[in-house]
Amino acid sequence: MIALGCSWAPWDWDDCVEEFLGWALNKALGGLFKLIFEAITKVVVAAVEAVLKAVGFLWIYIKTPDISDNGPAAWIQDHTNYVLVAAATIAVIFGAIQMAISHRGEPLREILKLLMTMVVVSAAATTFAAVLIDSADQFSSWIIGQALGADDHAFTKQLAERMVDPLKSPDEALGFALIIFVGILMVITAIIQLALMIVRYGMLVLLVGVLPLTAAATNTEMGMSWFKRAVGWLAGFIIYKPVAALIYATAIKLMAAPAVPKGAHPPDGTSDTLKIVMGVTMMIIAVVALPAILRFVAPKPS
Repeated sequence: MIALGCSWAPWDWDDCVEEFLGWALNKALGGLFKLIFEAITKVVVAAVEAVLKAVGFLWIYIKTPDISDNGPAAWIQDHTNYVLVAAATIAVIFGAIQMAISHRGEPLREILKLLMTMVVVSAAATTFAAVLIDSADQFSSWIIGQALGADDHAFTKQLAERMVDPLKSPDEALGFALIIFVGILMVITAIIQLALMIVRYGMLVLLVGVLPLTAAATNTEMGMSWFKRAVGWLAGFIIYKPVAALIYATAIKLMAAPAVPKGAHPPDGTSDTLKIVMGVTMMIIAVVALPAILRFVAPKPS
């Protein structure tokens, strides 16, 4: 029996009834809301695990094409050779006119530099870029494997477990809310990361394909700026994958601290929930790292 603590006087019972109804509604609706919230949490956890297993590290598995063979990059070069010859011819004529007007040998040196650059880029740039791309891909897989201590096929499974399991702990006061927030955030981040790697795939092929063309007018200020920007973008897209992998490896190590027994304090003073939040934040940084890298390696137009 619930003791209302009310007066025996009937005129005082309205406050008691109001208090009792409030208590009853709180008990009924509070339990209902908790049940619904826990159901939503389980759905989000399952979705996070499924998406991470599907696309969480799929960008690591995407093999960048071998641009040194007769693939799309070579096809682009073959079909832009006439443009390259035309641009180089115009650049040589432009240099010859400059030499005739100035009566100096500097334009001739620029023409020779142009022809040498064009020959070297056409002959060796594709092979050199292919070696760098392959090295970047191998480093990316290696650093992630070292962070997780597992083979490639266990990447996504362990990532999902390390991200979700600490948030399921009843010791975490904000665990349920963070599961929903972090789960949705990680799904979006994983999809964006995969999309960026697909963009990287296509841009590497395109940049390697047009690189000889950009070297066809380096004796002019505009042509040199174009060539430097193409080289900078190529370098940026090559190093983006290992940089993203290094950031992800750091995030994994942040989230991979040993479990803390109930009632004990973490050795570094950081809770499991905070480590998960820091790890997810690092993964978001990996997504926005591409524009920062391109801004860093590509020269600003003068």
